Amino acid sequence: MDIWQTMILGTVQGIAEWLPISSSGHLVLFEHWLGIKEAVIEFDIFLHLASFFVVIIFFRKQLRQVIQDFFAPKKFFHRSRRLWGWYIIISTIVTGVLGWMFYQQIELFRTPESVAGWLMVTTLLLLATIFRKEKGHFGFSHAIILGLMQGLAVLPGLSRSGAVIAMALILGLKKKDAFDYAFLLAIPAIGGSFLLSLNNFSWQWIYLSGFIVAFAVGYASLILLKKIIDSNYFHWFFVYTLLLSLLVFSLS
Repeated sequence: MDIWQTMILGTVQGIAEWLPISSSGHLVLFEHWLGIKEAVIEFDIFLHLASFFVVIIFFRKQLRQVIQDFFAPKKFFHRSRRLWGWYIIISTIVTGVLGWMFYQQIELFRTPESVAGWLMVTTLLLLATIFRKEKGHFGFSHAIILGLMQGLAVLPGLSRSGAVIAMALILGLKKKDAFDYAFLLAIPAIGGSFLLSLNNFSWQWIYLSGFIVAFAVGYASLILLKKIIDSNYFHWFFVYTLLLSLLVFSLS
């Protein structure tokens, strides 16, 4: 890879990681179209590390509150998010088990045809949020389901943010809770996947340019997504994922 390719992929990662359009799917497609063959998984993982720092900084207040509530005395159990620490642990365990099962065969899913299929699944999830009914309740069963969705999102084409946020909305969570939980849940998932890949990771200085671009663009994209969710336009991303899925199918 040259520096321009790393910057292009960094931009793709920054935009697609947080918007519900699948960053891994876009990286596979762009790597395929750019003719990049070598060390792509290593570079993809490094780009996700940029996303890890973005979400830590963006959600620092919510993260601090979850940690404080997790260790708080029982007299503070009236707080609405008092159990989120446990929910995140449960979701992460489910994600880890399912993600590990798919990760062993991940190369089989790094094809344009597979990406197109999972983009269609993302499309259906986004469309389903149109019929959501807000209930506000958040329990352990929700944590398990959301963990499953995040675990499946290891597959290129199934958007992690799209799958988790959409399912949270479908389950009746408030918009703010769905948004915050989806990205707090991403912290252990992204961090864990990076740590597990360190044994096979080979550092190249050229990766740094992609990291910087992915961080800057990713932070801006997260701000944009929050505004879109607050404005009830989240489901409209289905138009993009549907068209891209059909385009990739036609070109494959």
